[in-house]
Amino acid sequence: MTVIVLVGILPLSNFVGHSHWEYIKWMPTAEDLRSPKYLLDIGSDLIGNALLFMPLGFFLSRLLGSWPISRQLVAGFGLAGVLSVGIEWYQVYCHNRFPSVFDLITNIGGAMAGVKSSVRRPGFMMKIGSTTLIPSRQDRSPAP
Repeated sequence: MTVIVLVGILPLSNFVGHSHWEYIKWMPTAEDLRSPKYLLDIGSDLIGNALLFMPLGFFLSRLLGSWPISRQLVAGFGLAGVLSVGIEWYQVYCHNRFPSVFDLITNIGGAMAGVKSSVRRPGFMMKIGSTTLIPSRQDRSPAP
């Protein structure tokens, strides 16, 4: 979660303390959608945001593994939503940062994808540590 916050607010020198509501991109214009540069820029931004929030959803789901999947999704949605709104609100008061509704949507979508991928692979994290942390029952010999 710290990495997400740092990516969303750095560099701190951009913070100016007065709002920039005119920079918020509520919806792209027709001119924006005709610009290949804008489409490439927004496409990479959307993919990057989703990939940034996927680990948050994945590890939150692992943490809440005993909860029903629906509650894990709601928790992921809530945590990603609160975090995203906070970051976007901060960016309203920054130079060179552009808050966007699309960022909120893709951040939450990335967290939801992380929760879903965790649910699809229930034994993934357990397999990694099980061979080194848990001794097998057959080996009862004293340690050297």
